[in-house]
Amino acid sequence: MQVSLEALAAGIGEPFGSFDLKEATDLAERALEATLAQGAETFVLTYSGGKDSTATTVLTLEWWKRRGKPVEIHVVYADTGLEIPTLHAQALAFLEAVKRLHPGVHIHTARPRPEESFWVQIIGKGYPPPHNRFRWCTRRLKIAPMDRLVQSLPGKKAILTGVRFGESDARDQRLILSCSRGGECGQGVLFQEAKRLNALYVAPIAFWRECFVWDYLNFVAPSLGYPTEGLEAVYGGRDTRFGCWTCTVVRRDKAMARALENGHAHLLPLYEFREWLWAWTRDPRTREKRKDGKPGRLTLEARREVYRRLKEVEAKLGMEFLTSEEEALIQKLWRSGRYNGKRR
Repeated sequence: MQVSLEALAAGIGEPFGSFDLKEATDLAERALEATLAQGAETFVLTYSGGKDSTATTVLTLEWWKRRGKPVEIHVVYADTGLEIPTLHAQALAFLEAVKRLHPGVHIHTARPRPEESFWVQIIGKGYPPPHNRFRWCTRRLKIAPMDRLVQSLPGKKAILTGVRFGESDARDQRLILSCSRGGECGQGVLFQEAKRLNALYVAPIAFWRECFVWDYLNFVAPSLGYPTEGLEAVYGGRDTRFGCWTCTVVRRDKAMARALENGHAHLLPLYEFREWLWAWTRDPRTREKRKDGKPGRLTLEARREVYRRLKEVEAKLGMEFLTSEEEALIQKLWRSGRYNGKRR
């Protein structure tokens, strides 16, 4: 089945109405075959714990097994340290199942370095929490750790993502652009080669409808031994998208609110902290002034208050959000005066 760029640009809707889950699976597997034909020696599955990356991982591993394991496979879990605890627990259970079902698969966890971490940026350096005009988190917490790990792997690599059409207008446009630059739009989507990583970017389930993803996770994957039938309950419904529990890019954290409504009321301190952080750091009194008069870094006093409240949340939940390395680095940055307007 071929899908024209014109159909995609017209709104994506039409291509999805003409095939079922089996045909969608065949289409995704053709994307994997096409990637193999491009000379990829290593497949890198970027796994977040969310529904799309989970479906992509299961589909790829089952294809790989049937094809006689023609390439080396690495599953890379992006652990920012800020995942909603219920989703994080589900992700770890899934990775354990992958180890059991596929002993030859390499599993890694990509974490930001202490100096890149969310809390060191905010509490140590005074970065304001991410917002739409300054979304500094993704590159530091996800992309940079993932890039370092991918660069350490041998051979020509294909990075497999769970990106799909229909998730958002911005993602749709990026996918359309990749097709126009040589992507094989009838066989998933092959992005342009990333030369700095010696890798292709591939989106095998690019044309899957959301209901296909859920059907695959609720029925197909469990029949193959993967613990994915509970993921929809973790989401609390099909209209929720997960991010970090600290996410201040959105005004209201619907994912955490849904988790609280669905039996995870013990996580209320996380929700309350995020709400407080969103409002607190938008108060001009918590920010230093730049030379142009605009709000700059968080003041040292504001950062100390964020630290104090975060430690309270840790105590309430019995969870650790700041590692000992991060704590030491924050204290060092505070003492240096480098990020609070005065050097020593």
